[in-house]
Amino acid sequence: MEVIVNGEPAARAEIIADGSTQPMNFEIDLAHSSWIAVRIFPSVHTNPVFVEVGRKPIRASRKSAEWCRKAVDVCELAKFGGIRERERPAAQNAYDAARKYYDRVRAESFEQ
Repeated sequence: MEVIVNGEPAARAEIIADGSTQPMNFEIDLAHSSWIAVRIFPSVHTNPVFVEVGRKPIRASRKSAEWCRKAVDVCELAKFGGIRERERPAAQNAYDAARKYYDRVRAESFEQ
């Protein structure tokens, strides 16, 4: 079992898969707001728990922010032609706001 912090392993413990409930304790230092999950096997993990440190937003990964920013462009390219003409200005404003948001998140993110 692993504790995952912002997509990276932070702690690990071996457990016996005998069908019983087993308590686990981990101590993890968080310098920044982060998301945390518990993972068993390489691809199965719990939903994340979001932890704020110093009332700061989670800014864990520039790479993730860049991926989201590019996804906005891909979505706009794929969908914009199918949007009604009268609704296009509102859609354009929404895409532009999303781009601005992810550009800000990227700038605020820690190097990863």
